[in-house]
Amino acid sequence: MELIIIRGAQDSGKTTTASLVHNKLVENGATVKLLQMKDNILDVGQYTRDFQSVLDVEKKRIVIISEGDDDDTLYEKMEWYNNEYRPDIIVVCARTYNRLGSSYRMLTEYYSNAMREENEFWTEYADDPTKTVEAKFPIVERIVNRIYELEIQKR
Repeated sequence: MELIIIRGAQDSGKTTTASLVHNKLVENGATVKLLQMKDNILDVGQYTRDFQSVLDVEKKRIVIISEGDDDDTLYEKMEWYNNEYRPDIIVVCARTYNRLGSSYRMLTEYYSNAMREENEFWTEYADDPTKTVEAKFPIVERIVNRIYELEIQKR
């Protein structure tokens, strides 16, 4: 399994970035196997909500988990999706800090064999609130391209 991490400070747009990645993959022809979120709304903007999705992209199974603030919740969700869907790639969000109790620290402790520096992406931020979503487009393109580039080892 490959791990792609979207990193950023609180309210920097990690969930928005993950939503844009999900939407871009669907636009490119990915098949949505599961989409779970509060209120069943996957919109992008100031009020983007946390979600989880399972997608088939070409011959790869992708899981996206936007809830990355709580290490225990993220760990439980990752384990459940890993056991239930056996993804080739999991895309997760994690706050910037690497300290005890942080989701990023949990990832380094439990998933270090799946972590690679080239699979960590930092959110882009715009000072102009009207350009908040637009500022994330370049990083979304890089993440989507990385998903397509990754060579998946059969388990």
